[in-house]
Amino acid sequence: MTLRKRICVMDIGSNSIRMVIYEITPNKSFIPIEDIKETVRLGEGINEKKELKEEKIKLALKTIQLFKKVCLKNNVDEIVAFGTAALRIAINGEELLKEITRTTGIEVIIFKGEDEAYFSFEGAINTLDIKDGVVIDLGGSSLEIVHFKNREALERASLNFGAVTLSEIVNLKDKLSKKDEETLRDFIKDQFKVVQWKDELKGLPLIGVGGTVRNIGGVNLYMKNYPLELLHNYKVSIDGVKEVVDYIKNKDYKEKQDVQGLSKARADVFIGAAIAVEEVLTYFDLKELIISGYGIREGVLYERLSECGKVIQDPFEDGFKEIIEILDINTKTKDKQHKILKKICLELDKDYNFKEVSEKVIKIVTYLYDIGKSINFVNYPLHSAYMILNLGIKGIEQKELVASALIVARGNKKYKGLEKYKEMFKESEIEELMMFSKILNITNIFSEDLLLDEDNFEVEVSKEEIIFYIKGKDEEDFRIIDLFISQKKFVNTFDKKLKFKMKK
Repeated sequence: MTLRKRICVMDIGSNSIRMVIYEITPNKSFIPIEDIKETVRLGEGINEKKELKEEKIKLALKTIQLFKKVCLKNNVDEIVAFGTAALRIAINGEELLKEITRTTGIEVIIFKGEDEAYFSFEGAINTLDIKDGVVIDLGGSSLEIVHFKNREALERASLNFGAVTLSEIVNLKDKLSKKDEETLRDFIKDQFKVVQWKDELKGLPLIGVGGTVRNIGGVNLYMKNYPLELLHNYKVSIDGVKEVVDYIKNKDYKEKQDVQGLSKARADVFIGAAIAVEEVLTYFDLKELIISGYGIREGVLYERLSECGKVIQDPFEDGFKEIIEILDINTKTKDKQHKILKKICLELDKDYNFKEVSEKVIKIVTYLYDIGKSINFVNYPLHSAYMILNLGIKGIEQKELVASALIVARGNKKYKGLEKYKEMFKESEIEELMMFSKILNITNIFSEDLLLDEDNFEVEVSKEEIIFYIKGKDEEDFRIIDLFISQKKFVNTFDKKLKFKMKK
């Protein structure tokens, strides 16, 4: 693979046509640099005559021709284009495919339902640290379901209904009548009968990919006044999904367009799709809905990169390596800091139990605590905190992400924007994170200013003091430490004095 190759993944769906241009790094990480979507509704009326409407064919062709020009402008090396349910079902789909190839040179692959399910699964499983569960992708004309165990797909099913086709069964644009809701629910549950492995799914988490579930998450996020505007790995309870459905179904079209978290382009079809997700959760007796910000397009890209040798065994480790590469971080010093921090934590854990600080959090704060300096050295911990929240680190719980941000921000009270995130934690948890922030500060002084490693110091905790015995340093070095450490803040945090002594 050449240096910084650019690949466009083009998704010709039943509801929308979307293209994402990714820049591929030398180590096969990828960065999205362009993302465009057009709501074409190619699957409108598809179940009635099994034909694409002539006006939809023209609109789709015009959209893809425009997307090709965007690819040329962005110097794209390769276009991977695929079609899903609408093109799969339509008897005149070949007409559109020939025109696409003739006018743009793009060869479109038509996915079978099982393939669509597989790639949606690949996009989600490679970005979430979840061992067993169910993945769904509710598109415009089909619903894909995958049961996975030990991160491997076991069963797949593709059902012939989606957001657009549900809107043709009953009127979804305005307020949903009780009769229409019953009709819709009966239809959806009837479709589920083809899934023969229902009993194996009980109690598993449901991972949702695609626009419908992102909108469910978006609406729920605003309804709860959730402090973090991040959908990937955002969790919605079954009751939370029902609350979204109840909130939307009694609104007319104009009112739906004003709902925060709900895309205006989906306002006319969303409620049917949201009810379908609710029915999936209840019919299969699943635990909760987890939103994936990655889906079929990323699944196709992961498959393409796997052909070039990319193997993902741990989503967090792989995603973190991507961040390190993209930010061009020198890991030599960071590796040393990581070892020092782990040693200090191990010594202090006997007296201070750091339950909220996972190995993932330790890694993030060690390697990324100073990335904010690339913005401005003044208040760089706050810039680092913001970047950590918005880098798109994969395979991590949202609470762990916020914990990392609060640690690197060092409890800075100047930036009120961080205060809202503290609502996610108990007071005792916040105290624990602030303790860890002080330890991180000591770690950085040891590795950056004193040039120590994990073998040059020992930690001792007494009734009134935490003592660091340091080897091979003199009084001048201890004065340097005093420049960077606030004894008052340390005592307020640990309720003990901090001492540094020479190691004999």
